[in-house]
Amino acid sequence: MPFRTRLAAPLVAVALALLAAACGGGSKDNASTGGKPSKDDIVAEVASFDLAVGPPSRILVGLYTGDQRFVVYGDVQFRFAYVGTKQENKAGAYGQPVTAHFLAVPGTKPPTPAPSTPQYSSGADNRGVYAAQAGFPQAGYYQVEVTATVGGKDRTATAALAVNDKHQVPGPGDAAPRTENLTLASTDAPKAAVDSRATTGDIPDPSLHQTTIAAALAAKRPVVLVISTPVYCQSRFCGPVTDMVDSLAKTYANRASFIHIEVFRDGQNQVVNRAAAEWILANGAPGNEPWVWVIGADGKIVARFDNVATQEEVEPLLKQLPPI
Repeated sequence: MPFRTRLAAPLVAVALALLAAACGGGSKDNASTGGKPSKDDIVAEVASFDLAVGPPSRILVGLYTGDQRFVVYGDVQFRFAYVGTKQENKAGAYGQPVTAHFLAVPGTKPPTPAPSTPQYSSGADNRGVYAAQAGFPQAGYYQVEVTATVGGKDRTATAALAVNDKHQVPGPGDAAPRTENLTLASTDAPKAAVDSRATTGDIPDPSLHQTTIAAALAAKRPVVLVISTPVYCQSRFCGPVTDMVDSLAKTYANRASFIHIEVFRDGQNQVVNRAAAEWILANGAPGNEPWVWVIGADGKIVARFDNVATQEEVEPLLKQLPPI
């Protein structure tokens, strides 16, 4: 039986192509506009899906302006403050700043060389988020303060984020679910359940639908897994991220099995493929996407990347694997 649910909606406009993991943010310097950001003020949105107590891990923040432009390229600074729980609010002090680097969405075409400082951009070819490593000592609500030097001026914005006691989505060190996902050989599902782009044609990335996770791990093969819904993805990142994994599959097929799991069996009616549910809807997870995992031949997850996954992050892990 297919699994039916409604995936969590993002908290930032689809046109901005950024998914919020917790709640919205805003500029600190917008008092003169009645709380609304002015044209060049920056607004921050946390774009990570699953933050938890533990050692430093990847956290993503997207930046845009009061007039709906993106902030792209260069580095920015993050600072985090603990602000309490639902039962107790605290005005925590900010910790030390950490440097966050810009990650361009796969498929965009940054200039060469890319600008070394943050820039305003209204173009579709200049999209992405800022990524840093940060650890959280206790569960609850936090605030991230982002400082970016844009147009020769330091600009600051804040956004809220929730940190759980433990991760809701499988992560590094966890045993990978041995999922029996749909493949090209599946006869009990429409092609669009294998890849939502196949609604009116062939499956566009057959190299990602040759085998199941269960079969690959039984054969002691590492796995690169992408869970995404290219047609129905609210962030519009799913198609580019899936294409990026497909590109890696063409180069590194002798080092790992590459698998795509489509989120929806029936996108129109929000019927989720059970294979996707095993990964992104178990343990109370809200069902955001896209995700990319690298799984070792021993069945343990080596790395995971939420929302924006780039070739520059995934490929070094593949280069470490011996040819099969």
